[in-house]
Amino acid sequence: MSIQPKPFYELLKLKFSIPPYQRGYRWDREQVEALLDDLLDFIRQYVKNSSCRSNNQQEDIYYCLQPIAVVADDNDTNHYIVIDGQQRLTTIYLLLHFLRNEEEWNFPIYTLSMPKRDVQHEYVNNLDFKDCTKQYSDNIDNFYIHEAYETIKAWFGKNPRRAQMRNDFRMLFAYEPDKSEFNRDVRVIWYQISGVTAMEAFRRLNYGKIPLTSTELVKALMLQGGDSMANGAHSRGAAYRRALEWDSMEHALHNPYLWAMLSDAGDNSLSHLELILDFVADRINEEMKDPESGLTPFTRKDKSVLDSKDSRDYFNYNVVNEYLRRKGDEGIELVWSRIRRTFNLITNWYDNRLWYHLIGLLRMLPVKRKSRREFLNFIHRMSVNSEGKPIDRPEFTLKLRTEIGNEARLPNGLELNMLSYNESKHRPLIIKILKLLNVTESISDYSEEHRFAFHLFEQFNVTSLEHIHPQNITTDAGYEDFYKWVNRRGEDFEQLHNTDFIGIVKNDHPDMAPDELKTIASELKAEIAKALATLRNLTATQKSYADKDNQEILERASRKLDRLFGELSGIKESELHSIANMALVDQPTNSALQNYFLDKKRDILMRRHNNYNTEPSDSTYAPPATRRVFSKDYSRKEPGDMRLWQKKDRTNYLNAITNAYNSFCNPIKP
Repeated sequence: MSIQPKPFYELLKLKFSIPPYQRGYRWDREQVEALLDDLLDFIRQYVKNSSCRSNNQQEDIYYCLQPIAVVADDNDTNHYIVIDGQQRLTTIYLLLHFLRNEEEWNFPIYTLSMPKRDVQHEYVNNLDFKDCTKQYSDNIDNFYIHEAYETIKAWFGKNPRRAQMRNDFRMLFAYEPDKSEFNRDVRVIWYQISGVTAMEAFRRLNYGKIPLTSTELVKALMLQGGDSMANGAHSRGAAYRRALEWDSMEHALHNPYLWAMLSDAGDNSLSHLELILDFVADRINEEMKDPESGLTPFTRKDKSVLDSKDSRDYFNYNVVNEYLRRKGDEGIELVWSRIRRTFNLITNWYDNRLWYHLIGLLRMLPVKRKSRREFLNFIHRMSVNSEGKPIDRPEFTLKLRTEIGNEARLPNGLELNMLSYNESKHRPLIIKILKLLNVTESISDYSEEHRFAFHLFEQFNVTSLEHIHPQNITTDAGYEDFYKWVNRRGEDFEQLHNTDFIGIVKNDHPDMAPDELKTIASELKAEIAKALATLRNLTATQKSYADKDNQEILERASRKLDRLFGELSGIKESELHSIANMALVDQPTNSALQNYFLDKKRDILMRRHNNYNTEPSDSTYAPPATRRVFSKDYSRKEPGDMRLWQKKDRTNYLNAITNAYNSFCNPIKP
């Protein structure tokens, strides 16, 4: 091996390959900008020393990059396999193409190839990162490359002086002695490894280093066939096939619907294959248990250790590496077949629409959830018999439904109609049952094969209980909230018709003569108008609102308005906090709905629900049952007054909740 500083311009006519077992490009904005800032500092340092150069007191000034480790290609003297340093090489490659925008600077730029990563290779070599319309978001490597190129553009665009220095930046890298009058350059520590294969060099260089994750190291083991086996073209073809399948599986597992079936939506792991590797490694580790001591070769770190600084769990890599050491070359295919079988198992669950909903619901219901590794093992145990063979579909479905029933069932002695929002210990139970209802609605909706969006439900944290018919107001609410409530109730009152007041009176006096009904209804309307005027007067200023002598007057007047609209909806105080008057929304939507009535709440909710793709900051995910509630879809045959959540609406809604609950918690036995 040899280590030497090399002028960077000597690299410009070379060809570099980044092997598939390396992690992809991952530099973010801070790292790209740090490199550009360092280069800018070097240029300024050079200019500062220009007087020394003019007086023949020239200093050897240069900027040195961190090492780039390579292995030479025996068949091509200009081709090198990159073992370490691809992040810097790729970033400078992007910078050079940014600087090369003008035809007069048509200097050579080294090539980057990504064997077995066709999508990334095409994106980089076609310079698609320059075109914002080119697809990049569905490939994690291309996403980072695109972001890095945009960072370079933005960095030069932030300051006009930087834009004027593009020529200076070009000369840093494109310096050639016969074309440049300056003796400044960028150098790189060139670390050329010889006598070993690229794979072996990669192993030695990266063993124990933090930058590589356990999943990336396992990937390297799975793709090593062409370098370590003696089977020639056949083994290289197998390694290439595994590389394609790895990328295909990774892409499939990034489907947010599939991923949220098994893992929290907030899990931002770059590699979702890690879930499968966890599952496979656990089983391989168990199979390698010492028969005498009963001990497994490796133990996973517990959460407290993993939460500590600079701690990583290389359990999966250690297990697979030891298994390959014991099994030899055949071990690669044995591990790979397990990975594929586990992937197929998960996708089979996902492709079955009912299983998708049941598994996702079972993951989402518990207050204290299992880790994704524990949950996958939990579902797998339900899907197989004592011999580890898959059970029949109906039996697996029944097991899932039974587990959901066990999780959602109310404590003994508590019924659905006894649940109250006012009881703090009841609130988690109400949330759990409404989750069950919403997923049940998705299961029953076969139009366009709809699926419940577990990822959006968790992304927006749709676990806030909203009173469908608004709560009664009290002066404890505070001035601002009370003032807004008075204005809203004023708007609602002004939209009422004489027939609304006649209907209220008729409910209490069904046999009253029409003329007398009108008279009493007019008196009721006048009484409410007077109460509203009092409220408006006493909330005109915060001082009058806060006056203790006014508090009782405010309470009496507000109760009259609440009672009026309660009578319009036919809702009693005892029903106000029942589950039949509760729906699930996220907290920002809960605040936006305030104390409005059904029609206004419906408009706000659906506007926010439909804003997801256009205004994410003012959007939400409204789950199916919540949408049905505010659209009065549970009473679609006779919806009645669309402004109000009336008795028949509550009855129909409670029936739907009861049916969903009983289907899991009290199923009818055949």
